[in-house]
Amino acid sequence: MKLIQPIVAPFRVQMSRTVVFILLLGGLSAAAQEAATPAVAREKVAKWVETRKLISEETAKWEAEKQMLSDLADLRLREANQMNEVIDLAKERVADIERLTNELTAEEKSRQRWRASFEKRISALEAALIPQVDLLPPPVSDKVFESITRLKDQSDQSDLQSRFRDVLAILNEAIEFNHQLHFSPEIRNIEGKDIEVDVLYLGLTQAWYVDRTGQKAGMGRATKEGWTWFPDPSIAKQVRQAVDIHTKKEAPAFVRLPLGDANAN
Repeated sequence: MKLIQPIVAPFRVQMSRTVVFILLLGGLSAAAQEAATPAVAREKVAKWVETRKLISEETAKWEAEKQMLSDLADLRLREANQMNEVIDLAKERVADIERLTNELTAEEKSRQRWRASFEKRISALEAALIPQVDLLPPPVSDKVFESITRLKDQSDQSDLQSRFRDVLAILNEAIEFNHQLHFSPEIRNIEGKDIEVDVLYLGLTQAWYVDRTGQKAGMGRATKEGWTWFPDPSIAKQVRQAVDIHTKKEAPAFVRLPLGDANAN
């Protein structure tokens, strides 16, 4: 028995190593068999293809997103450039508006100065004209009666243009009347009676009148108190002849008429 034990012990160790080797060999053989199976190979290929597909899809997706981001960046850059152009144009517009505003302001100030000067001149004309309107003969004062009324009305708040128009109307009528011989039928109070007479005006300062019967006649002239009339029946024939010539009832002829008033004659 003692002789057998030394022999058996090494044999058991050898057997254990053999079993382990066989088991390892069996495992390697099983793994080789598994790798060699077509189904497993196809599964691995499929997984590899799927993985490549996912990689390709992700790559394509990233490229698309990258292009989209690039296009968006270009769009934002163009928008920024356009915005800069708009800002530059706006600055130019603001500068133009400021320049125009300054010009208009200067023009308005110039107009205000001109208006003040013009109003001063109109006021001076009005002040000089008011005392004179009462000296206008009836044919003139009747024609510009409204303008004279507004001129005398100091409370009238007419605009400058209307005031100038009234002054101009009065002066124009007076100047035109003063450069001609003017005939006017009028009603005049003579010896307490209203009688229709024919009046011949020589400008703004002298006039003669005669009634329709040729009996009553006289002269008129402008004074500080207005028009003053002086009876003078002795000039009735001359005045009637002058009136008839002026109204073309008689042929032209030389007629002598007195100047001044009857008392001066």
